[in-house]
Amino acid sequence: MSTFKKLMACGSVLAMVAGGSIAHAADYVVTAKGNKVSAKMVKSIEATGATVTATLPQVGMIFVSSDDADFRSKAAKVSGIHYAFNDFMASTIEPDNSHAEDMSQFDVGLDAVSPPFTNDDDFLFDLQWGHDAVDAPEAWEAGHRGNGVRVAVIDTGIDSSHPDLVPNLNTALSRSFIAGEDYDNPPGSHGTHVSGTIGAADNAFGAIGVAPEVELVSLKALSAITGSGATSGILQAMVYAADIDADVVNMSLGIPGGIPHNCTFGEDKFPAKDCAELLNAYNRVTGYMHKAGTTIIASAGNDGRHTNFDRSVQTVPGGANHVISISATAPELWGLDPNTNLDILTSYSTYGKNGIDLAAPGGDFDAPDAICNNPIVGPIPCWVLDMVLSTTPGGWGWNAGTSMAAPHAAGVAALIIGANGGDMSPTAVYRAMRQGADDLGKPGKDDDFGHGRVNADGSTD
Repeated sequence: MSTFKKLMACGSVLAMVAGGSIAHAADYVVTAKGNKVSAKMVKSIEATGATVTATLPQVGMIFVSSDDADFRSKAAKVSGIHYAFNDFMASTIEPDNSHAEDMSQFDVGLDAVSPPFTNDDDFLFDLQWGHDAVDAPEAWEAGHRGNGVRVAVIDTGIDSSHPDLVPNLNTALSRSFIAGEDYDNPPGSHGTHVSGTIGAADNAFGAIGVAPEVELVSLKALSAITGSGATSGILQAMVYAADIDADVVNMSLGIPGGIPHNCTFGEDKFPAKDCAELLNAYNRVTGYMHKAGTTIIASAGNDGRHTNFDRSVQTVPGGANHVISISATAPELWGLDPNTNLDILTSYSTYGKNGIDLAAPGGDFDAPDAICNNPIVGPIPCWVLDMVLSTTPGGWGWNAGTSMAAPHAAGVAALIIGANGGDMSPTAVYRAMRQGADDLGKPGKDDDFGHGRVNADGSTD
């Protein structure tokens, strides 16, 4: 690892792909009545000629592949079956970035100068303005570093050999839910970045996570190659996270624009009940996770949608029950003035009291063109420094998106749980996050920041 790599994935979220881009055009999520799956039910589905690829008896779901165009109608006749809907695929996209065409790779050797502000021996720490925004160092000084807390990251996988991640990664529990890919092979850039923001080790090297002593578990539910994954894999990863007693789950994924209640995506129209049952399936799983004691944190989305006025769609998973949805904040020209406001709602973030619970640093790229002579990385476009720095496969890089905001919040949640002995209910965690957050807008819950921008120091007091 000889270079500092800047990779622009810009806060990927999930986009619904309709029509011929359904998982395999013949994959289904089948939900059972009463959340119960029986052997008889599975045999009855197989008797239709379908193949049962997996089951989630914990939440009453069966995943099925069939080339029979009448499978849905046949499944509806099976005793105990509630509904069968298409196993929708999703794919990573980027928020609108006017600088995308200007992005070239910025390298810096590992012999970079010591940080100019804190003199921390993790030589990239002083580029992580998000930690300053959420008062992570103050929580560390009080002894809260996430020790004993398990955080599962449902994403594109991880670079399991990265020196910043090796100390905190539980390789035995990490899993892939993508056929043909291990959780770390190929490693996912997006998942590696998210994981580093949460829990990169304070190890005199590279960057630091918000909760630098947390235990990380990588769950690959999106392909590191295509950036896509099926609903069935995401739901399986969520249940697995609860079953391994994950204290926190980070889901930096969503569906831009939300799921239309009429289930029409451009020219592709599905039965409206398919989208309703997709939402119900997520609610089944998030309810299971909540009961298991897992705090769920998700990105709000990068489409700039005002959720108060757009009631024709629903955000998933951010809008599912028991999920803490995070909007994104950023500074403007932080590289020129480290004391500037760090809490501006980003140019792309979804917002609105109807869809946002809290805010966290996500970074932005809309600052005026200027060059910053940064003492760590040298001359660099200032807007790059307004994004979020974290680990990437083989190095480190800047990304921006609510995908980057969610892991800041997940790290704060881990610090809260650790500060309270390592065992807290999701309700108690959310209460502490709300009470400790910095209220940046109108008193109470507001459109831009929800209940406020998360604050590690205030939440762990």
